[in-house]
Amino acid sequence: MSADTGSAATLAPSFSDRVRRLMVGREPVRSKVPDEVALREALGAQALAPGVLLIERRLGARLRHGRVVLKPDGAVVERLPSSLRVLMAPKVATQPPSAPLVYLDTETSGLSGGSGTWAFLTGIVSADGEGWRLRQYLLTRLDAEAEYLEAVRGAITGAGAMVSYNGRSFDVPLLTTRFRLCEQPDPFARLPHLDLLAPVRRAFGRVWPDCRLATAESRLLGLEREGDMPGSAAPLAWLDWLRRGDTTGLAAVLRHNRWDLFSLVGLVPVLGEAFEDPVSLGADTHAVAAHHIGHGQPDRALWMLRADRHRLGTAGLLELARLHRRRGEWGEACAIWETLAAAGEQAALAALAKYHEHRSRDLLRALGYAIALSPSPERDRRCERLEAKLALKRGA
Repeated sequence: MSADTGSAATLAPSFSDRVRRLMVGREPVRSKVPDEVALREALGAQALAPGVLLIERRLGARLRHGRVVLKPDGAVVERLPSSLRVLMAPKVATQPPSAPLVYLDTETSGLSGGSGTWAFLTGIVSADGEGWRLRQYLLTRLDAEAEYLEAVRGAITGAGAMVSYNGRSFDVPLLTTRFRLCEQPDPFARLPHLDLLAPVRRAFGRVWPDCRLATAESRLLGLEREGDMPGSAAPLAWLDWLRRGDTTGLAAVLRHNRWDLFSLVGLVPVLGEAFEDPVSLGADTHAVAAHHIGHGQPDRALWMLRADRHRLGTAGLLELARLHRRRGEWGEACAIWETLAAAGEQAALAALAKYHEHRSRDLLRALGYAIALSPSPERDRRCERLEAKLALKRGA
């Protein structure tokens, strides 16, 4: 690569540049003309319109994915774990309890987003009676995007909510852009959306090295993909089809997309379990407790923190003490503060100074804790106030 990266002549053309050249006939002559009939036969697809293929499978109940079994009776709004349901945006309060969930994942021409990126494959899984219905919509010609998006919108219509992984930041904004460019209604505007990346980050962000879908699959579902195409290779596979009619890569893209989709299905109940009993799955108990506190369930948070007290760090112990204090359980709160204060924890020293000044009225102990605080104007004011109180008490 040339070191002169500022020169336009040395920059590699972007994917969108290459596709635009395809559209205006500026690319070199293809070695093989794309044959959509051959592609349809190779993928076992049906043609919905010229340039739009549907690969549809109906699968039985109790599919095994890693070490979990995927049960279609859980793929409705009312069966979503309550700890995950509160993360929906917009909320699902107005949705019928039996409204179905759709699990959505896209494969795109790049990761940058914006109007120059296509979502060339949209996969959707939903419950189908006692089994599962898998639909994968594949765009095989650029001029067929309007028909492709219409088919995707039809598959989402009637859903009670959607589940994705990083869909709120990537898949949905990208598809919304494509719908707008094609002057079509946006099916996601009012559809409740659960992005599983948020609860994974909440429960495991400080525990795992990263929160990629592959990491969640491995640690929560016991799934290790063998022979999988990296998602980053999907754009080239699609470009190979557009340029040379090469069908080989698209089959691998479809398989990768299927794995992603069924991982979404499997993660929902497992994440629900992590938010009910974080210890059982090695989740960050303090972070999960903070989630419940933020959604008006301090008693549940208190139970979790007490159950996992031996693993809590300083922040978690301070949170546990705070919850005890709010319930008027001063003995439990002071026991935690004293343990932390012995190690020099400033927040615990301050809490004990306040407690003994205002509740136990042991001004001498309060002053001892105040003196142990790090020098600061607040510490000096507290000490002066306590010394004045003690002097007044002696004088009385």
